Amino acid sequence: MSVAKQRTYELIYLLHRDVSEDDGAKLQDRLNIVIGEFNGSVLKEESWGKRKLAYEIKKGVNTYNKAMYMYVVFKSQPSVITELERVLRISDYCIRFMNIRLDNYDPASILSLSAKIEEPATEENA
Repeated sequence: MSVAKQRTYELIYLLHRDVSEDDGAKLQDRLNIVIGEFNGSVLKEESWGKRKLAYEIKKGVNTYNKAMYMYVVFKSQPSVITELERVLRISDYCIRFMNIRLDNYDPASILSLSAKIEEPATEENA
């Protein structure tokens, strides 16, 4: 019997800006349940807040120019990605999502990445 290798993944997904905190939390709970079903664990989850999009996204009859960014780092079997993408596709709140496999997960580098994203633009780094 072979044991599936656990890998570290990063998931970023965008929720439309009118979603309530409760609905966003319900979707995150659903994603956490899916990850748990595949013997995975969530290492980090963050809300990066509402931000203006670089370009408008058209989904169905709606057009979005702002979204709430959500960030999750988790460890699980590779087969979890298919189920996570299915859940995000059928969600009414999710506009876009992207999964990335992290080959060498270093929590310190991820923390520095999120600090750079939160850093306000100044004249020196604008």
